[in-house]
Amino acid sequence: MTVEAPASGGDTSAARPGPWARYRQRYAQLPPAVQMIGLQLWLPLLFVLAFCLCYVNAFHQPNPRNIPVAVVGTGAAADTFAQRLQDASGGVLAVSTVGSVDEVRGELRSGDLAAVFTPGSAGTPARLTITSAEQFQLAQVARQSFAPVAAAQGTTLVIDDLAPLPRHDAYGTSLFYAALLWTIPAYMVGMFVGMMGAVLRHRVRLGIIAGAGFVLSGLSALLVGPVLGAVHGHFPQLWLLGFAAALAVGLLVNGLAYFFGRFVSGAAMVIFVFLSVPSSGGAFPPSFLPEPFRALHPYVFATGLLDVLRDVVYGVGPGVGQGALVIGCYAAAGALLTAVGRPYYLRLTARRAASGRPMPMMQAAQRAMAAASLPAAGGGSAGAVAPSAAGSGRRADPPGRGREDDPRDEGYREVGADSDAAAVSGAAAGGGAA
Repeated sequence: MTVEAPASGGDTSAARPGPWARYRQRYAQLPPAVQMIGLQLWLPLLFVLAFCLCYVNAFHQPNPRNIPVAVVGTGAAADTFAQRLQDASGGVLAVSTVGSVDEVRGELRSGDLAAVFTPGSAGTPARLTITSAEQFQLAQVARQSFAPVAAAQGTTLVIDDLAPLPRHDAYGTSLFYAALLWTIPAYMVGMFVGMMGAVLRHRVRLGIIAGAGFVLSGLSALLVGPVLGAVHGHFPQLWLLGFAAALAVGLLVNGLAYFFGRFVSGAAMVIFVFLSVPSSGGAFPPSFLPEPFRALHPYVFATGLLDVLRDVVYGVGPGVGQGALVIGCYAAAGALLTAVGRPYYLRLTARRAASGRPMPMMQAAQRAMAAASLPAAGGGSAGAVAPSAAGSGRRADPPGRGREDDPRDEGYREVGADSDAAAVSGAAAGGGAA
């Protein structure tokens, strides 16, 4: 009788983990605190890349191009004079002709024109009409460009400033920093609510955003205005505008959190800092900037905020309506993302729970840290996580608990454990996210 011996080997490729699974297994062997720190290092990496590509790229060599100015005069002689000035500027100026200064006062105040030059003669000074409160750097370029022109005509240059900057804001930067003061805290509040408030109802999350925005915008308006004197007057308007900005920013970041998870901090910084600040015209006018910042100028949040601020405080710029439209569009986008984001996220996390996929690396690292802290705390608890479960990225639930079947709980664990702040605070308290 012949006996067939069982095969000593077989195809084990199906059970062999892939490269990502092997990497996770090796990463899980690191000390839990090292795991958590390593999972946060994407943020400083993003900061370095975005700062260089946006701030350094936009600001290291301001190069004014096509600044719109006009020359008072009509006929062929005026057209020839304007063309000669434009050619001599090397592309810095875009020169047109107008019949009189009175015809274009509105364009000067709105920023459509940076300056209007009225030629002089040996007995009559030339005049340069500007609005320095609308854009200080453009007014300075206009002065430097037309002073030699007046000298060539054998006369002096008189400056008519329709909207001069006040003495307490000599360079026109106060409103720019006020805009940052409202924007950055608002996206931080929205980020924290988005990352750690997954189990909260919409009205609670929005209540936190609105309450924090009301307090922080009021405090900012108080400090910028009466306390520091960077902006004189307009305290109620500044508070209301800051509150509206905080709501718009907070709504958008809260909505993005459903789709980006713990990476929402990076998305918020890119949208409201790295793209918005260089493109806004607060530090340098758009005509000083390279592409794509010049093209982004009408659409970034800080542009809308600055347009409203300049109109309210100095009476210049394109007007409240255009800036309010930009702010309103960001608020509407945030409301839409918030409305569709939670159902989307609950479906996503329910599918993840049903498929048995391992928990995210941040959650596994958090649970490993919690488990490592239990002996030092003097014991465990019913919800403790075994080190083996933490290392493998799987949850060790008490028998019969059945938490994996509740998509609401899964959504809470995903967002809470995936968040940078939740992971750190949870580990410091010696407990998990669940």
